[in-house]
Amino acid sequence: MLFYRSTPTDSILPTRSSIYSSLLLQQLYYTMNEVRFVKGCMREISDVGADLCVCPMKITPSPQRGEGWNEGTIQRIFFAASWGRYTEGVVWKRIERALGRFGLKLAWRLFHCLPLDIAVRLGAAVGCLGYYLSARYRRVAIANLTRAFPEWSRARVRATVRRTFRNFGVALAEFLKAPSMTRDQLEQRIELMGREHLDAAFREGKGVLLLTGHFGNWELMARYLVLLGYPIAVIARPTEDPTTTELVTMLRERSGYRVYARGNAARAVLKTLRANEAVGILPDQNAGDVFIEFFGQKAGCVAGPAIFHLRTGAPIVPLFNVRLPGDYHRIEILPPMHFMPTGDLQTDAQRIMQAWHDLLESYVRRYPDQWLWLHDRWKSARKREREGMDP
Repeated sequence: MLFYRSTPTDSILPTRSSIYSSLLLQQLYYTMNEVRFVKGCMREISDVGADLCVCPMKITPSPQRGEGWNEGTIQRIFFAASWGRYTEGVVWKRIERALGRFGLKLAWRLFHCLPLDIAVRLGAAVGCLGYYLSARYRRVAIANLTRAFPEWSRARVRATVRRTFRNFGVALAEFLKAPSMTRDQLEQRIELMGREHLDAAFREGKGVLLLTGHFGNWELMARYLVLLGYPIAVIARPTEDPTTTELVTMLRERSGYRVYARGNAARAVLKTLRANEAVGILPDQNAGDVFIEFFGQKAGCVAGPAIFHLRTGAPIVPLFNVRLPGDYHRIEILPPMHFMPTGDLQTDAQRIMQAWHDLLESYVRRYPDQWLWLHDRWKSARKREREGMDP
């Protein structure tokens, strides 16, 4: 999301970006003796929110040394300008995180007090508004859908993206309401199919790996399964803002399931599986462990679920929460998946993750507006292609 600030021309206030840049330029002047300032006062090196960083000072070679411009001088000047642009970006990232943190806290307090039906309608409105305000994620979603469905018209792609934003807004409202929702309330809105597959997996006594995607409302599905009596922990990737991560983790734990931070969860996962409990994983986002075919194109993904399965023998249970008309839900639990190791860990991991992604793709093709297209799913594969590597 882009933020803009207008600054009056007759009163330019110093920003952190301009302060850092000014100090750096002064240090270059006094220590390197290669540039000097013609103007007596320093102005801002860049305007916050601008796309380009322009140094508003005249910088000339040092007359003391009698030298003209040289490569070192030019490189240092461009470095100073880049530094101003870098610090500007850091400042705005902090502002975006603070606004996101404030917005999430405000939404939590608001949705917590609202009846579910009103909260859902408000969430839908927020999602629709996000489509028009968030140009960055709108572009990502349009690019992803165009890549996955090249035969679609531009109008159909944009209509699907609008529904994706709308569904994400509703999912956010449901997530914020989930900790306070009872089993009776959820059963009025959720239909469960395939519960016998989950029970069969638990009877194996090796724990269960629950694999779903950012599809429908995965958070509400976890809340409902916990209320049915299934012990569940989930692996979640921390956000860039620690305070936001704490708030999201608190909401998940209030819904009854434990949260393990991605990247530091291996021991906790193995302990959970040994206790014959379930671990929920969403392996449908960009990564670089193994590369699989997704919508006919290479995509990187994590190998963790496959490694856990091969190491422990815990069955993989695919499940998806399909959003129905009227914002009701149908949880579809599929039969457990088992794979025999071949001795080649990389090949086995690729084979397992490919099988699961084939299931995910079949659901996304049936319900294209229910998957989170806002994430750059093919980023790692594109990078490897640019580097001349075979994904």
